[in-house]
Amino acid sequence: MRRILALACASLCWFAAPVFAELPAAEGRTILTVSGSISETNTESHAVFDRAMMEGLDWREIETHTSFTDGVQRFAGPTLASLLDAVGAKGANINATAVNDYTVQIPVAHADAHNVILAMDHNGRTMRVRDKGPIWVVYPISEKEAMKMPFDNEMIWQLDRIEVLN
Repeated sequence: MRRILALACASLCWFAAPVFAELPAAEGRTILTVSGSISETNTESHAVFDRAMMEGLDWREIETHTSFTDGVQRFAGPTLASLLDAVGAKGANINATAVNDYTVQIPVAHADAHNVILAMDHNGRTMRVRDKGPIWVVYPISEKEAMKMPFDNEMIWQLDRIEVLN
């Protein structure tokens, strides 16, 4: 009888619990919120990520030039593609928004085509807001490309929100 009662209670609890996708809950301070056209969430309507969750994505280290820095810089962070995969993004563009509400639109196709990373470390140090952190969208480019500034508009820093657009 106890076994049946325990099974019934467990079943009821399972059905009564909110149904969120496979994303684990953020345990640390939220550094990125993803909303919009996504299928995987860890809250009622969006996905929130702390640093540990971001480190669990496809983490890369790159050396690149930017129009905003001098010489070769080393950046590390997860790929934008792995983040979009993790949330089940279903859109052609994203709105990337900084802590000061500045927003740029980035084509989702750039994630794979240009190996974009969400840099969280710069030259071996965790990026703080005063250092363009917590996240800087970085496109790996050569010194020659940096002079042409091909992705300057998309390389938003102080990123804290992404909305996937239909």
